[in-house]
Amino acid sequence: MKRIATLLLFMTSFVALAQQQFFVGKDSDLLTGKSVTIKEGKSSYSGFYKDSDLTKILFKKGIGSDPEKLKGLIFEVKGSMKHPKSYMDEIVLVLENKDQGTIYYSYMSKYESTFLLDVVGGLTPPEGFLCSRLSPMKDKFSSKVITDTPTNFEYSITKIEENGANRIYLRLQLYGTTLNIGKTGLKILFSDGTVLEKPDVKINSKVDTAGYVYSCFINLSKGDIEILSNKTITDYSLYIYERKIKDNNAYELKDYLKCLSK
Repeated sequence: MKRIATLLLFMTSFVALAQQQFFVGKDSDLLTGKSVTIKEGKSSYSGFYKDSDLTKILFKKGIGSDPEKLKGLIFEVKGSMKHPKSYMDEIVLVLENKDQGTIYYSYMSKYESTFLLDVVGGLTPPEGFLCSRLSPMKDKFSSKVITDTPTNFEYSITKIEENGANRIYLRLQLYGTTLNIGKTGLKILFSDGTVLEKPDVKINSKVDTAGYVYSCFINLSKGDIEILSNKTITDYSLYIYERKIKDNNAYELKDYLKCLSK
């Protein structure tokens, strides 16, 4: 019985981790009424407070919270509130736990990597939800109308409308360990096991503070758009360099393409 219970616990944990964890960013209302747990394995845990003034750190240890005391706790998201110090990019979630009562979690709405909560059972917003984050801009010097997805290291999508014609471009980007110039080759892997290959795509390279950055910028065909807006990317490669795409970015890329191709 003990072995069966252990197996069931493992399977439950695996399923929970496999669920889509969409990063809400500034749209914190999507979390209201949801149950959340603390992400494990992070190097630091900050942003958790016992008071609405955000002065008393929950389970204080050093400059943050003790991860061992946070581990395993389940909170219900009751809503959100304005940050008492009015930081533009920070949002405060009001959380409730049967033992700890009401606590407050402050997070940066622009940085998914620092968000320390997982939604129990996962969170996937309604299809088309991301369309509200897109803002077409009229070019000052031409008849072009340009729509860009929000800034993201791994990908961006640009739609250009001009004289009744539409073009949609995809940029993919990753880091490489060595410098290579003038190379070609793009491969995109999907969750269903299929692969989209474009061996002739030009790969651009540059150097930044974190290393060598490789990218491609391609004009998507109707066939490409059909595939990319209906399948989920898991990995991609540029020349010989590979990257596993973040789950949240894979979801966003697919949904943004649906918005832009309407």
